[in-house]
Amino acid sequence: KEFESLNTRVVAISVDNTEYASKVWEGVVNRRFTILSDPGARVIRSYGLLHPSAGMEGQDIALDTTLLVDFDGHERWRRVSETLPDLPTAEEILTRIRETPHASEGEAR
Repeated sequence: KEFESLNTRVVAISVDNTEYASKVWEGVVNRRFTILSDPGARVIRSYGLLHPSAGMEGQDIALDTTLLVDFDGHERWRRVSETLPDLPTAEEILTRIRETPHASEGEAR
């Protein structure tokens, strides 16, 4: 609810298919959010977040990253996490959203 009140939507992007990514994330967090599949890693690569051949079987994987992106696709904030436990909390993200320029103008992130 708090994200919605800040005109913000939480979305995950994975190189994995949506079904597999959903199962993985359900085990990590209690909250559900939209998970988009980017099997060719086009979007992930465009943000410089692809870790080539770093997967257990030599596949490309995405770096665990939290981004704030506005409606025009401009990156407003980024945090690359070293591990899943290092992901920012919801409160940390909400604080960043509030501190981000244009937050009071109703611009989505």
